[in-house]
Amino acid sequence: MRIQFCGADRTVTGSCHLIEVNGLRILLDVGIYQGSREIANRLNRWLPRDATSVDAVILSHGHLDHCGKLPVLTSAGYKGPIYCTPGTAAVARIVLEDSAEIQEEDASYLNRRARGAGEEPVRPLYTRADVPAVLRAFKHVGYEKRTELGNGVAFTFRDAGHILGSAYVVLEWEEGGRPRTLLFTADIGRYETPIIRDPATLPGPVDLVITESTYGNAKHAPMSEVGPQLLEAVKQVVRDRSRLLVPSFAVGRTQTILWYMQKFISAGAIAPMPVFVDSPMGVEASQAYSQFRENYDAETTAMIGMRDLFGLSRTTFAVTANDSRKINGQNGPCVIIASSPTCEFGRILHHLALSIEREKDLVLFVGYTPPNTLGRRLQDGAQRVRIYDRWYDVRCQVRTIHGLSAHADGDELLRFLTPTLRPETTAYVVHGEEPQAETFANRLVGAGMGRAEVPAMESSLVAFAALPERAPEISTTAVRAED
Repeated sequence: MRIQFCGADRTVTGSCHLIEVNGLRILLDVGIYQGSREIANRLNRWLPRDATSVDAVILSHGHLDHCGKLPVLTSAGYKGPIYCTPGTAAVARIVLEDSAEIQEEDASYLNRRARGAGEEPVRPLYTRADVPAVLRAFKHVGYEKRTELGNGVAFTFRDAGHILGSAYVVLEWEEGGRPRTLLFTADIGRYETPIIRDPATLPGPVDLVITESTYGNAKHAPMSEVGPQLLEAVKQVVRDRSRLLVPSFAVGRTQTILWYMQKFISAGAIAPMPVFVDSPMGVEASQAYSQFRENYDAETTAMIGMRDLFGLSRTTFAVTANDSRKINGQNGPCVIIASSPTCEFGRILHHLALSIEREKDLVLFVGYTPPNTLGRRLQDGAQRVRIYDRWYDVRCQVRTIHGLSAHADGDELLRFLTPTLRPETTAYVVHGEEPQAETFANRLVGAGMGRAEVPAMESSLVAFAALPERAPEISTTAVRAED
């Protein structure tokens, strides 16, 4: 087997790995890199050599950094299958169509600006017209269903507990007269999170692991703290007859906040109240979550019975701009969940402009907010901020709830990987910045894994080529693919 690391190597986004085994070439994820415009443009237009002739793509889930470059692959000529769970197909469609629209709008905006003599127009990475080819290539595969790829190679999806439809992949084949296994974790979710099931337990040890390390050197706040903090915020706006604004990701986080509202109402902690989802993408994602009841955990199924997942609160899903404007006629009490979590763009800005100078309104952040964004400035206690073209005094209340990440932290990843912690196993640690990846690689070896490496972008290696029985050191040396 040969593995070429083609993305999310010593960084978080752009997941992509090329597996060559028994004469087959298989891509694990084809994700988009998210970063500075210049670097992103270069990496996102690049594909591994002969990528269009690979035999199959195995897609772990529908987040942009795992599926976002699929239209580049199909537009370049790939005609093969893209295996994914039904839930992932539903989420990926929403994410890809939104991504294409944003890229078209960005290119149009940049091309309206003055360009130098002879400067080529900006081309979007892909357009909405490129997405249907990806959707036609999707082949739905359920959890726990062994799928044969040919030449004695097979894979199985198991529930990763990250977002709707997310999966980790167990690849099986025979090499050197021995059965072999590779685990591709993709993104592993937290335990005891709402709606979807916890990560499925690994069926046993494996030979090779390609593991994420997004929070490999971090520890999240306990999930048990999330509900009480959110309930207190909701009760406060009920008492004050004010507005609770929740800047949120459209996929996953929005649905989690909605779930908590159903739980509070079901338990009698609050009366039914107006809740608004103000994000076209968030509305579509919520509809997908409502559709795939078979993915729910036992607590969610018991709570809602035969009702719709979001049917207990008086939830309004705002799609059009007019729907969004109507929300500002609600003075409270109400909850408004809107994109984006950074508060740099999206419909949350309209609601902030109305609430920012109201002392009783509350802005609640429910995750990490990057530096140098309006969201972070509010979290850091800024007294005056600019929204669109006007400056505002910050009089509203601002809080943050930690612990709602969709990614497992270092302890949870180790818990998930327990069956692999043995001298015979080798891990390749990806999907994390260097400090996170290297810290987690050291933790794996310290916990009993035979070897852990942090590969570099476009490096490749041959597995099972005289691997040592145990190598307690961490290797970050990469061999270029063409070497």
